[in-house]
Amino acid sequence: MFLIQQIFILYRKYYTKKIKFIAIQSGTSNEFTFMSKSMLKNFFVPTLFCFSEYDKKFYIKNKIKVNTLEVIGSVRSALSYEYLKFNKIKINPEKFDICLISEPHSNLNGDFSQVKNMDESAGLVANFTHRLCKKHNLSLVFSGEGEKGKSNALNEIYFYKHYLKDYNFNIFQSSNRSKEYPSYTNIMQSRITIGFISTILREAISFEKKILSCNFTGHPDVAFPGLDSQFNDESICILKKPSFELFEKRVLKILSISHEEYFNQLGENKNYLMLPTLETANIMRNKISQFLN
Repeated sequence: MFLIQQIFILYRKYYTKKIKFIAIQSGTSNEFTFMSKSMLKNFFVPTLFCFSEYDKKFYIKNKIKVNTLEVIGSVRSALSYEYLKFNKIKINPEKFDICLISEPHSNLNGDFSQVKNMDESAGLVANFTHRLCKKHNLSLVFSGEGEKGKSNALNEIYFYKHYLKDYNFNIFQSSNRSKEYPSYTNIMQSRITIGFISTILREAISFEKKILSCNFTGHPDVAFPGLDSQFNDESICILKKPSFELFEKRVLKILSISHEEYFNQLGENKNYLMLPTLETANIMRNKISQFLN
């Protein structure tokens, strides 16, 4: 974030009329909690392509300097769809009951350092999910963020060993995350995706998949779907109380109802949270072509 900020400061100062710059959203608005007041004051993006109307309203409400805001959805989720289609990979939408998103937070001095219980919250989500699957014989894919054999994958396993010591867990780690889109594939093949604060929870909505965001920190800076969220805490997709009984009841309810009933109880129109993104990559390509002309 700091490097990107400096690039746009230089652009605004020296290159406004010489170079065309665009920004493509890849994360939630929580990122602004990392920025000092001076950085926010100088923050400027000439053109931003964002996920949804929620993000557009966030930038406008908080008076963040963006010349042009366009809602196009998630480029990454669109590319994952294209990857599966190009490689003729068949998707079984009910291969797994649950996709659990791995979100290790072992660096307490990193992002969201002001939230002191990030690691415990992430660990508790994983613990509850494994406990539920064992109790009800539910199939689970634990989708990792590390690349197999690399240090981030080993650190991921080490992190969860502390919170899942009573379970023989297995984290799905791809050998080529940048090309294979493993987490998106796992989401598309699961009945529900469970996570903590990962952006991919919102991206799952673009595939019309059910989600549950479990944020047990009690801290507003990591609210779903992002900073300054006015989202209804009673929504079916949000759980804030660290209770296994409530977690169990909510997940089983989500699994038992239809997609139509789930999205009717979401609290917001799903397109407001994440625009459908099957065509987003093509839209982005066309936009870039226009910039080059």
